[in-house]
Amino acid sequence: MDLNNLIIKLKDRLSPKLFNHCIGTMEEAEKLSLRYSVDVNKAKTAGLLHDCGKSEKGKDNLTHAETGAILAKEVYNVQDEDIINAIKHHTTGREDMTTLEKIIYIADKIEPNRHYDGVEELRRISYEDLDAAIILSIENTIEYVKNMNMVLDHQSLNTLNFLKEKR
Repeated sequence: MDLNNLIIKLKDRLSPKLFNHCIGTMEEAEKLSLRYSVDVNKAKTAGLLHDCGKSEKGKDNLTHAETGAILAKEVYNVQDEDIINAIKHHTTGREDMTTLEKIIYIADKIEPNRHYDGVEELRRISYEDLDAAIILSIENTIEYVKNMNMVLDHQSLNTLNFLKEKR
């Protein structure tokens, strides 16, 4: 996989803001992969392409991950299932996530372009304990969703419960 070609192709399909977010996520995924001894190229590729599904009109915050996994295969020619799964599960997580999946999940939340209450603490924890970071992130999401009178996806709760039970 030639990352430079992926970057060029992705840049043509995304808004500048979303493209910059994907670059930030790729860079954060690289740092986390070095910290947690995960294949750097897989982490960078998954980080770069994690939101490629948002280029499709009508895709909401949850369905873009599934769409992105399909696009990674069909448009960006990514055949590595580890990368595909990291893209597919980066929004809600899942039970028994791989370390790569956890890295992409959390890199998306803490990349340098993200600015929200609690992000600095989440950044710090992410380099100490990925599971603790994901738990905190999901708990923050639950609070946000409640305050906005939105509905939380059940998979986020499943991920949270799995990680808490594992501890």
